[in-house]
Amino acid sequence: MRAGELLGRPVRDGTGRRIGAIREIRTMATPGADGIPQLVVRGLVVGRTRVRLFGYQRHDQRGPVPLVALVRWLHRHSRYVEWADVDLSGPEVRVRRPYAELAPLTRG
Repeated sequence: MRAGELLGRPVRDGTGRRIGAIREIRTMATPGADGIPQLVVRGLVVGRTRVRLFGYQRHDQRGPVPLVALVRWLHRHSRYVEWADVDLSGPEVRVRRPYAELAPLTRG
């Protein structure tokens, strides 16, 4: 499966509630058997807004205070979903856990 096939797909949680769409795919580089690094999907960012994060969800991110605050506010409902909790068997992406159990991207 390609990233383009995932991005923008609607997502429902374990209770059937629509929680947004896939906005980002989080990966990690791991050494492959041939010594060449491979990207492995670790999770997804699911949100209602189309505004990109640009790294402003991180607490160590420096930038114009109003811009950081705006991006964090726009993503207040966005959640990180572990790849193990993702079900791709249907037309919509399903998350095996309820929305309330998913980790928010921003705090405070």
